[in-house]
Amino acid sequence: MPNYLHNDSRIKIVKKLISPFTELLNEYIKEDGELWDAYYADDCEHLVGTVFIILQNYINSTINDFYPKEKNLYLFYSDDKKVELSNTSQIELIIATANFYKHRDQPGKLIHYTTNPFENVGIKYKEVIGDSFYNLLGANSPVFSALNLLTVNWDLNDLIEIIIKWRESLIVKKLKP
Repeated sequence: MPNYLHNDSRIKIVKKLISPFTELLNEYIKEDGELWDAYYADDCEHLVGTVFIILQNYINSTINDFYPKEKNLYLFYSDDKKVELSNTSQIELIIATANFYKHRDQPGKLIHYTTNPFENVGIKYKEVIGDSFYNLLGANSPVFSALNLLTVNWDLNDLIEIIIKWRESLIVKKLKP
């Protein structure tokens, strides 16, 4: 008899949501040079940032499915393969990137749950000028830096595979006696 935890109806929706973003990103990344940095990078950051938010929602909803009383969702973020040469898991980097994208335009500094994973994997996220700092956007955005670390050739399907494998490892953990 199959276990109810193995049925993942949510991933079908995630794939459908991300599919048009993949098509648009593939269209834009064909552009290069000044047009990419000056125009397309800003537009594509919105596409990719939104994908990270979709993935974050999937991750948090999955944790809630398995552990509905758990208030500290971050406890499950580190249960994943680590980003190369770091102590940060792929899931932690996805969550941090989604948070960066959501809060990048708000005044004040980013919280440590966002900045620590970036610093651990070597992603630059701010520029300090005098006594002020500015979050990096466009071609220099942490959104693209994270995408580089998590995918091959910016294939958004690689991100989907990461969350599928993470979910499977969560099932194994949940089913252990």
